[in-house]
Amino acid sequence: MMKPEPRLIDGFEYYVASLSVQLGCRQQKAERATISKPERISAVLEAIVSTFGPWTAHNIALTEQIITRPDGPTQQWRVDFFDSIIRAAGRSPKSLLDLACLEGLFAIEFARRGLTTVGIDARDAHLVKAEFARSTLELTNCRFIRGDVRSLPIEIGNFDVVLAAGILYHLDFPDCVKFLRDIAVVSNDLLIIDSYFAYEDVHTSYVPLSDLKYFHFEGRAYRGREIVEYADPKSTGGNPWGSIDSTRSVWLTEEDVISALSDRGCRLIERQFQSPSSKRAYPDRPTLVFKRTIRDAPDAEEILTRRSLTAAEAFG
Repeated sequence: MMKPEPRLIDGFEYYVASLSVQLGCRQQKAERATISKPERISAVLEAIVSTFGPWTAHNIALTEQIITRPDGPTQQWRVDFFDSIIRAAGRSPKSLLDLACLEGLFAIEFARRGLTTVGIDARDAHLVKAEFARSTLELTNCRFIRGDVRSLPIEIGNFDVVLAAGILYHLDFPDCVKFLRDIAVVSNDLLIIDSYFAYEDVHTSYVPLSDLKYFHFEGRAYRGREIVEYADPKSTGGNPWGSIDSTRSVWLTEEDVISALSDRGCRLIERQFQSPSSKRAYPDRPTLVFKRTIRDAPDAEEILTRRSLTAAEAFG
């Protein structure tokens, strides 16, 4: 089976809808056969699952009868939750960046609602599934990029909404601090962070927590808790929802995240839980909403320069 081949466009690796190349002869046979479009979609979906495994998280409706994860719980309520946050802020955004997009749910669903969206992820399996859903739905206002959110290329541009749903708490230190700095730069208006945070009075979570510790970066102290991403270094990257290459992550305190983004011109305007039951079950996972108030924040020029160099190194 051939590995998916990205096409370079303006320095990015865009996954295009050439599924006959990506999926080999099974897709070619499906295209040649005189079968209906739903049957063809089902055949390609089956081929993707056979090659890359089943969808792990995102249940996307491709037709009225075909969904990507028929046996899994729907995630549409999360789309509605983030949409309600945007509307409550009184915004009518035109663009959205979905960081660590997994199988593409948020980029796809907000594109269906009229926004121009970009999803970025580092795993080929996620991107093939996301691109298959996008191409099946014929969404021309949605793109997926293969990349590392810890090193956003400068060419990615700026977005009215930057969505970091379930990624910050998978980053090690100081990557988590650099990540906050970088996403502040690409945000034109709203920055939404759905994440676990460290708290003095929360000692248990869905994973074991270390004691609250101090971490230092560029002359500043941050508090947080260490989390084991992979107990066995040989299994690093094996969890499709976990870190791609680190055995450890660091959950920063909510206070330090707010302070770090405030220093970059982003003001906290809302703090919500996704539901009352979510607040009871996961009191350490609120959703924080920031508004970009200062375009030329401190260190912005240096950040842009560093990101540009990173992109030049990544794409030659």
